[in-house]
Amino acid sequence: MAKMADDVDDDLTELFECACNYIRQYSEKFDSEKLLYFYSRYKQATEGRCTTSKPGIFDFQGKHKWEAWKKLEDMSKKEAMFQYITYLGNIDPVWQEKIDKSDCRDEESDNLGRGWVSVSTMSNTDTEIADENKTLFDWCKDGNTLQVQNILAGCDGNEINITDESGMTLLHWACDRGLSEMVDVLIKLKADINAQDLEQQTPLHFAVCCEQEEVVRQLLHSGANLSLKDSDGLNPAELDTSIEIKELFENYI
Repeated sequence: MAKMADDVDDDLTELFECACNYIRQYSEKFDSEKLLYFYSRYKQATEGRCTTSKPGIFDFQGKHKWEAWKKLEDMSKKEAMFQYITYLGNIDPVWQEKIDKSDCRDEESDNLGRGWVSVSTMSNTDTEIADENKTLFDWCKDGNTLQVQNILAGCDGNEINITDESGMTLLHWACDRGLSEMVDVLIKLKADINAQDLEQQTPLHFAVCCEQEEVVRQLLHSGANLSLKDSDGLNPAELDTSIEIKELFENYI
């Protein structure tokens, strides 16, 4: 388990660990909204402020978890632990009677890190695909620039801007994932930097929405069109994003 804050007393830490263990064992009793509350407090209590990159647009579960954690900002680890325990007590007042405190730490190296509520990293929702079954899009999402270049080298040149069922190009996906090396390769291969998907979103829309700062910088340097609007009538600079990315736009608008 991650190291706790130095100012958290042992009794609170022990109770927090027991609460985490209880949630892990009985997570099926709680709806997704409650689990999300527990998840965000767990992350704040064990790791502090969220500094993880925002998951891609199509990683729905990961995005919700990231947003719940991000909202806690500078909440102290002690306060996060206290809220976790208090919330559990409010919805299940007798939870402590149902768990043996000796089971809070076991020999299998912290079971606390093994549930949806207490995982320490965002889940990857992609389905594992065997190499022989991967498409050009799959290799792109994997960030395998060599495979992408090899496949495109054997094509007539039009495949660089092929689209999937959502109208997304390879460059859209690379920007969504924050794959800066892939973005660089695709741009050099003349990918349409201003291609719009079915929601009229450009690769820059994706990079901004997912807070992929380095990719946003690459697209801006490559001359991405800042005036193109998505189906909501918003251009990339009007999207909700990080302060750092907003500052990047100030130099181009």
